[in-house]
Amino acid sequence: MNQALFERDLLYPTEREFEIGSVHITVFQPGKDGGIPILIEAKTDHNPIDYIPEIVNLIQADVFDRIRIDIRKSGILYFKADQNRYHKVRYQDENQYSSEIVDEL
Repeated sequence: MNQALFERDLLYPTEREFEIGSVHITVFQPGKDGGIPILIEAKTDHNPIDYIPEIVNLIQADVFDRIRIDIRKSGILYFKADQNRYHKVRYQDENQYSSEIVDEL
């Protein structure tokens, strides 16, 4: 994977009112297929896979709305599952997405 273009920590709401989730996002250069790879890593004990729509909405609003890119159409999201595995998430439309486990970005 190429060098990071952008990195940021984001907070997101969880099921518990007084427990905030946190993730670190890294945006890489678009690949040959035109998709923008985005790595999402948990910074708290919450599993970000349980909050995919909330996290994607925050990334869209906080980062990509400024440059008018819809990550649901152009993004390839990698949620770090453990040391060597990732959940690769791609959106089919505004609310529907698919997920598969991959061993590398």
